[in-house]
Amino acid sequence: MDAIEQQLFADEQDESDEAPKTDYNHPGIYDVEYEIDSAYQGEDAVTMVAEANAQARPYALIFMDVRMPPGIDGIETIYRIWAENPNVEVVICTAYSDYSFEEILQKLGTTDRLLFLNKPFDSIVVKQMALSLTRKWTLHEEARQHVRRLKTEIDQRRESETRLNHMINHDDLTGLANRNQLQIELAKAIEEARRQNTRFALFFVDLDRFKEVNDTLGYQNGDKLLAKVASRLQATFGEIGTVFRQGGDEFAILLPRITSMAQTSKIAHHLQRVFEPHFDLGDLSIEIHPSIGIVIYPDHGCNMDMLMRHADMTLISAKSTEQGFRFYRDNMNLFTPQRLLLLSELRRAISSDELMLYFQPKINLVDGCVEGVEALTRWPHPSHGFIPPSEFIPLAERCGIIRHLTAWVLKEVPRQWRLWNDQGIDLAVSINLTAQDVLDPQLPSKVRDVLTEYQMPPSRLGFEVSERGVMEDPAQAIQSLLTISQMGISISIDNFGTGYSSLAYLKTMPVSQIKIDQSFVEEMGHNLNDIAIVRSMIDLGHNLGLKVMAEGVSSRESYNMLKEFGCDAMQGAYVNHPVPAGELLLWLESSEWMVATTAAE
Repeated sequence: MDAIEQQLFADEQDESDEAPKTDYNHPGIYDVEYEIDSAYQGEDAVTMVAEANAQARPYALIFMDVRMPPGIDGIETIYRIWAENPNVEVVICTAYSDYSFEEILQKLGTTDRLLFLNKPFDSIVVKQMALSLTRKWTLHEEARQHVRRLKTEIDQRRESETRLNHMINHDDLTGLANRNQLQIELAKAIEEARRQNTRFALFFVDLDRFKEVNDTLGYQNGDKLLAKVASRLQATFGEIGTVFRQGGDEFAILLPRITSMAQTSKIAHHLQRVFEPHFDLGDLSIEIHPSIGIVIYPDHGCNMDMLMRHADMTLISAKSTEQGFRFYRDNMNLFTPQRLLLLSELRRAISSDELMLYFQPKINLVDGCVEGVEALTRWPHPSHGFIPPSEFIPLAERCGIIRHLTAWVLKEVPRQWRLWNDQGIDLAVSINLTAQDVLDPQLPSKVRDVLTEYQMPPSRLGFEVSERGVMEDPAQAIQSLLTISQMGISISIDNFGTGYSSLAYLKTMPVSQIKIDQSFVEEMGHNLNDIAIVRSMIDLGHNLGLKVMAEGVSSRESYNMLKEFGCDAMQGAYVNHPVPAGELLLWLESSEWMVATTAAE
């Protein structure tokens, strides 16, 4: 072996322990240093390979003779070496062999890690072979390390997304699934029930006089009580259904495969009995009773919005009964004479142009510029003053006139943009769309018509769509949004984190931005969980190639944290409240935030 070593690798060997060094900028046969070990028996070679692996110094190349008496021969040695280090390159150097070429391949298999070099051989050929094979091994090792790093990064990202989804869809206090997860599971239950032609029940549960517990015993004891209620409900119904905490003292239970109202009544009575034992809070023993509203699919609603709405109505009604629980009935509706009058007045306000647009600035956190505004509808009622949007917009959705309201906004926004543009103020404007708007097959043509009428570039218009708005009918919604996006209009997911949070749909939607819901942003200054959620959402959005905006920013502290986390944009009271168009111009003139003043072409 010493003679072969001398013949193959020059007259002198570097005795140092340093790794081989290769100058690949000036490749050649002689400018490579090798660290060489020798073994005279097969068992010794196998042991040396195993020890090198244990020291994280694996061999790259082995020159092997077939005949190595005494002990195991070269072929068996190679077989055992590859069991220890399957990546090492092997060159068989021999003039004589006890095996045919076919027998060697049958024993070792066909592989690109095995070469044959018959004696006598030219040392120049061998040196070039050593250079090529060690270079090949190095490249393969770098590739394997890169793959391992990528796998680690992918695993870490999946783990981060899993933690984020759990944080978004579960309640911190009780560990139960929250209202977000209820919407997800309810959508799945509806789909399965439709497919299987089955029924399911949804229970809304509220704790009677819970406010008195908080007021008299303090919020800490109130939280303890909620945790114990959650634990008791989960222990009772967790194996046959899913228990949720919706918020405050409200819980929900989703029970699949209900066969009849009689069966559901028995479950309701059992649910009441769950609350009969008092709840022990240290030295205190608390008696608490539930109110229960029950809806059954499809008897009491055929979609998620209807079931949730009817369950809410039924829960309110159950509070006024001695029985403590109620099923939904058709006469439990919110359309009182007062609301019917309000609906009629809303129709008139839309047709008579009595509504107003308010605008809230959006700030680019990179350069501090006002990058655009969000258009918000306000209703100054002649008798009742400003009607809250939370009252008239849901009413418009439920009564089927939301598309008329959206049509008014779609015409008013480009008209206002044109007035600003003529004054040299270039602001992008975003409009909120409801689920009914997104599913309107005429929406793209309506948008195209108003843009043409006011010569508003599509790039200056944006639409904000809630997660629920997409999930009502994902296929149709995505197709509609894709058509709009192809016109050059930007699409944002509004209130991100409060709906379905479906990464699968996010990847297929033509979305350029997500807006983190204000419920997570408002408490960042003193809620570590919200800080973690917001930071994770920003990272998630960027990993998906999306811009991220935070809404509801009300303090300098939140603003600074969002900049630190790399958030792209924000809006909220810290910048300015929604204001009419005239007040917005006055604000822009005196504001510390910069704004573009060149009219769009």
